[in-house]
Amino acid sequence: MTGNTGIAETNGLGRYCLLAVTALLLAACESPLVLDEVEQSLQSPIRRTDNFQALSVHESVVVAVGGGGVILVSADGGGGWQRRELPSWPSFIDVTHCDDGLFAALAFEGEVWLAEDQGASWHRSELATEEAPQAIQCDPGGMLWVVGSFSTISTSRDRGASWETSSLDEDVIFTDIQFFDERHAYIAGEFGSLLKTTDAGVNWEYLAPMPDEFYPQSMYFADPDHGWVAGLGGVALATEDGGRTWQTQSTGSLVTLYTLVKVGAQLFVTGGEGAIFRYGDGAWSPVDHGQPFRLYLRGIASLPDNRLIVGGPGGVLQILSVTELVGGSL
Repeated sequence: MTGNTGIAETNGLGRYCLLAVTALLLAACESPLVLDEVEQSLQSPIRRTDNFQALSVHESVVVAVGGGGVILVSADGGGGWQRRELPSWPSFIDVTHCDDGLFAALAFEGEVWLAEDQGASWHRSELATEEAPQAIQCDPGGMLWVVGSFSTISTSRDRGASWETSSLDEDVIFTDIQFFDERHAYIAGEFGSLLKTTDAGVNWEYLAPMPDEFYPQSMYFADPDHGWVAGLGGVALATEDGGRTWQTQSTGSLVTLYTLVKVGAQLFVTGGEGAIFRYGDGAWSPVDHGQPFRLYLRGIASLPDNRLIVGGPGGVLQILSVTELVGGSL
């Protein structure tokens, strides 16, 4: 009995030692949990989870908006950023500014968030419609315009304090609006729809539809006659007679084209797979921007000093030199 007890004690001690050694080995192999990079990411105004959808620039103030109620504001032309995360996490899809510095951010939920202090503070305004909004613009007279589904047009004459909404009673999604002055503007939409007003939006005239029921994502007119619309399949349409006739222009790519913008003398459009295209000599060509943009780019805006800024998923918010872009693509 005494011998068996010694053997049991020895075996128990051996198992204890084995477990202790195993625990030490595991502790030595396991890397310590380092939270410094996580904390640093949370402190950064721009995060990899951000999905920027639109940009607007007024003088030195830049505003970028995206999903989850995220608004980034730079007071120095993109040199530094302040982050805002608004309550209820509105899904921002567009942003505009008025000539007096008012910024207005459009959310898919039917909200417009406004800031009159260079983007420092924001307050919410609700559109008077249940239709899905698509785009917002401030005309030269300071009137806000929102277009959306079921051919709806919403307007505010009092800086978003109240809204009036009307519909042309067509099952058409209006996707973009552009004013040239207080009286003249275009609206583009699905099924190749193009509308024009010459009386400050009191009446809208349907023009002949664009070819092949083109679905425009964005519109840019340099003047009432010369304009472009960009859309699916890497295709843009151009007109030289105010939308009466259109010419199809290919980018040589099949990616969706999202947003047109004029930067100085150059016309650019963003696209899927991080693509940017430039228009010159009557054709579109890809821009070698040298950036690791893998997903689509929706946001783009012109900055002073011949620069542009682009935004997209993955926290992409990048300033690019137009001089370098053009030089690299010629």
